[in-house]
Amino acid sequence: MFQRLALPLLFFLAPRLLPKAIKLGVLVWRLLFDKRVSIFIRALVPLALLYIISPFDLIKDRIPVLGRFDDLIVIGLALLFLIKLAPKSVVDEHMGVIPKSNRPEDNDPDKVVDGTSKVIDDE
Repeated sequence: MFQRLALPLLFFLAPRLLPKAIKLGVLVWRLLFDKRVSIFIRALVPLALLYIISPFDLIKDRIPVLGRFDDLIVIGLALLFLIKLAPKSVVDEHMGVIPKSNRPEDNDPDKVVDGTSKVIDDE
């Protein structure tokens, strides 16, 4: 029953979610090897992967819902912390976002007056 519902749903959602997942994966990969991100923040993902492969769990598998999904929760939190705690300029650079300029010429070019000046010395 579940397979009859999951397969069409997967084919429906895959074209929408797959490009975003690939973009997120590339971002995480680049942030893991970028020296401008703190080593403590970069260590979160490998530590989460070690937690997943370790036989010890914080929440035992006997607990109905949380016990099965605690590995997914840990890796999700590690990825979220990596992206949110990394410097915004580094994340924007890897995402390809052009930084917004603070120059008045770029914000409102109609209010900028171009001109020249000349220093006149009275002495």
